[in-house]
Amino acid sequence: MKFLRFRYNEEIYFGRIDGQKIVAIDGAPWLGNTNDLFVVNEYDIELLNPCTPNKIIGVALNYPGVAKGEENSEPLVFLKSNSKIVAHSGTVKNPFSNTKVWGECELAIVIGSESFQLTATNAKEKIFGYTIGNDITAENQGNRDHHLAKSKAVDGFCALGPFIDTEFKPNEQNINGFHNGILLREGKLSDRLWLETELLVWLTSWMTLEPGDVVLTGAPNRIRDRIYLEDGDKFISSIDGLGELAVSFQNLHAR
Repeated sequence: MKFLRFRYNEEIYFGRIDGQKIVAIDGAPWLGNTNDLFVVNEYDIELLNPCTPNKIIGVALNYPGVAKGEENSEPLVFLKSNSKIVAHSGTVKNPFSNTKVWGECELAIVIGSESFQLTATNAKEKIFGYTIGNDITAENQGNRDHHLAKSKAVDGFCALGPFIDTEFKPNEQNINGFHNGILLREGKLSDRLWLETELLVWLTSWMTLEPGDVVLTGAPNRIRDRIYLEDGDKFISSIDGLGELAVSFQNLHAR
């Protein structure tokens, strides 16, 4: 089943996709809210990011080639801000001047229930579904690590959508990132070094994940030199079976 979040008549609702129609429901579906309220045409709504997580955890260096020879005995993770998450067809606003910014296409896990000290046998039960993420990243000054908060936790530097699919099963699906139509990143979900179960077991050994939280599972390797986002650019993240997450880029200091 596919769930989304939308604005209609100045009110915000969760809903499920039923063909060309959207069935509004009475709350977040991962909390068990599935009572129908009304039906609306998909063209009459404003699509929002599909969930409002308390936490967004990013995983770095999770595909072969991205790590460039680094060997990690455990996942490398960071936190992103949940402020002003960008939806499909939304705009990422860069507050910096003279700072290089880029997009990263990722599979995103949406947590369904409170999770702590999970095991390999129950970790998948805690996944509500999957969506597409874009881990927008800025380069820090002075060659500092670009996994710092100033690079990753800027308002609006995470995009999610367009929907959450509860039946999606990550396997051999292609994951691609396109910058202005140019294929920039390419891989398969099966290439990931740390898969869902391993990530959730490790994360919840020291952190509680809450319903609606999001785990971004890393971006595949670039197949060409990095291209930086400029004012008016578009970045599309695509995953077979989950569709596309498209965002535009606005440089607030552009003239």
